[in-house]
Amino acid sequence: MKQIRIIGVLSVLAGLWIGVGTVETISTAQAETTKPVKTIKTEYQYAAKVVCSLLLPHQDGTLARGTYRTTINIHNPTNKQITVAAKVALATQFGSEPGPFGVTPFKEAVLQPDGAVGMSCFDVAGYFCPIDGVCVDFAFLEGFLVIKSPVPLDVVGVYTARHTDGDVESIDVETVQPKQVREAVKVGSTETTKPGGGKRVDYPPKGSPAYGDKEPKQMCGGIAGFPCPAGKTCVDDPSDNCDPTRGGADCSGICVK
Repeated sequence: MKQIRIIGVLSVLAGLWIGVGTVETISTAQAETTKPVKTIKTEYQYAAKVVCSLLLPHQDGTLARGTYRTTINIHNPTNKQITVAAKVALATQFGSEPGPFGVTPFKEAVLQPDGAVGMSCFDVAGYFCPIDGVCVDFAFLEGFLVIKSPVPLDVVGVYTARHTDGDVESIDVETVQPKQVREAVKVGSTETTKPGGGKRVDYPPKGSPAYGDKEPKQMCGGIAGFPCPAGKTCVDDPSDNCDPTRGGADCSGICVK
């Protein structure tokens, strides 16, 4: 897995800037907007690599065809409760223009003394819904989860991969080293959305090589409670290993007619 290089997600979000107006979207109620509500003074920054195939096995050629998953574990080694901030920065093609979804707003997480949290691929994808009233359904997502903290943390990335079907075939665990970057970070709900609110776009757009000859699946449910568009229902995704009948309360699903 260490062979994974930081490759641009196609021409990424320069193209997505245009794509928001051209790919198929589902228009519903506009998201409500609120201002950031908190400022966190941070001194340490961690950039954890994220590689996720979310809707279908990745097959657009930037990485070997297969299914990729990332989990980032964050541990507070102190005896005090702390608040950290995190955002997602997508890897774009070198030299490309930045698009509207290249870097997400910050979100906060509270870590109890000696407490830990885990960030899955679907948690990372949740950072892209909504931004300016738009949610992005990724076939493949690659970039960094950037974590900012007032104290040193233990940050570890767990990376697994397999063929398009079957069980895990490779796993790698990497410790993310900090950089000392002093910054005051604004966090809070920059946008909220009601069920069915906002527009949704597929990235890459439908018809791209990332989907082969299959229709892209639309993610729903999960810990973020992503809604389905009108006329579709959220059901469990049988292709993942999360079973809502066996303790998987936050399993993501897929939208079906």
